[in-house]
Amino acid sequence: MPTTVPRPRHTLAYTQHCGNNPGQQDALWAGPQVFQQRNLAPSSHDSEDLCVWAAVADGVADSPRAERASRFVLQALAAHAAAGAMCTAGLVRQVQAELCDALARGRTRGASTTLALAACSAERCTVVHVGDSRVYRITADGQWQQLTRDHTQLQRMIEDGEADPEMEYATAYNALEAYIAADGEETDFSIGCCSTQLAPGDALLVCTDGVHDTLGAHLQTLHHPQLAPLAQVQAWRRAVLQRGAPDNFSMVLVQRQA
Repeated sequence: MPTTVPRPRHTLAYTQHCGNNPGQQDALWAGPQVFQQRNLAPSSHDSEDLCVWAAVADGVADSPRAERASRFVLQALAAHAAAGAMCTAGLVRQVQAELCDALARGRTRGASTTLALAACSAERCTVVHVGDSRVYRITADGQWQQLTRDHTQLQRMIEDGEADPEMEYATAYNALEAYIAADGEETDFSIGCCSTQLAPGDALLVCTDGVHDTLGAHLQTLHHPQLAPLAQVQAWRRAVLQRGAPDNFSMVLVQRQA
C-alpha cells in the first residue's frame, strides 16, 4: 500500500494596528484572508494546507491612495495562490502589471506599496520581498536570521561602506529605492528572493517597518521560544504600542509544528 505523507501543520498568529496615524495603509494576508483594519486584534489559526502563504504590504505614505495599493497587491496575490500559482519574482511582476491596469490613471496613478511575502510547504519556504518590510527566520532555540535586505538608501550606503550600521542617521536616508507602483514606467524595481527550510518549532516573522523600526533590538530580546505564537505576537504588539506606535504596523508569525 502507498505510504501516506502527513501534511505539514503551521500555526499563523497575526495582528495589525494603525498606530499613531489617522488611517491604515498596511495590509496583511494570513492564510485565506486579507486584512486592512485600523485595529486587528491578535488572532491565530492552524493550517494543514500543502502551502501556507503569509504577507504584509505597507502602502508608501507619500504616494496617492497608498492603502489601495497595499490591499490590491495582497488580494491579487491571494487570488493567484488560490489558482495554484508559485511564489516567485515573476508573480510579483505580474501583480504589479495588474496594479497598473487597476490604478495607474487619474488620482491613483503612482499608488505604491512595499511587500514581504512567504510561502511555506513541507519542503521549503520561499520568500519574496520589495522595499523595507522584512522576513526573519527564528529557530526553535531562539536564533534569528534576517532573510530580506531593505531596499533603502541607507542599506545601500552601508553595503558600499559609506555608512556605519551601528550609527543612527536622519530619517531621510531611509528613503525607499524599490517599491511596487501603479505606474507603467516603474517596472524595473528590485525584487529580493530566497528560500529556507523550517524544522518543527522554527518560525518566520513577516512584518512591516512599523514593527522592526519601532522595536529595533527589542524585537529579538522580547522573543521567548517557549511562548505560543499568539502570545508572542501579543507581546510584540504591546511593546510597539507602549513605544507610541509612530507608524502603522502589521505582523504575521508562521510557526512549523511537529
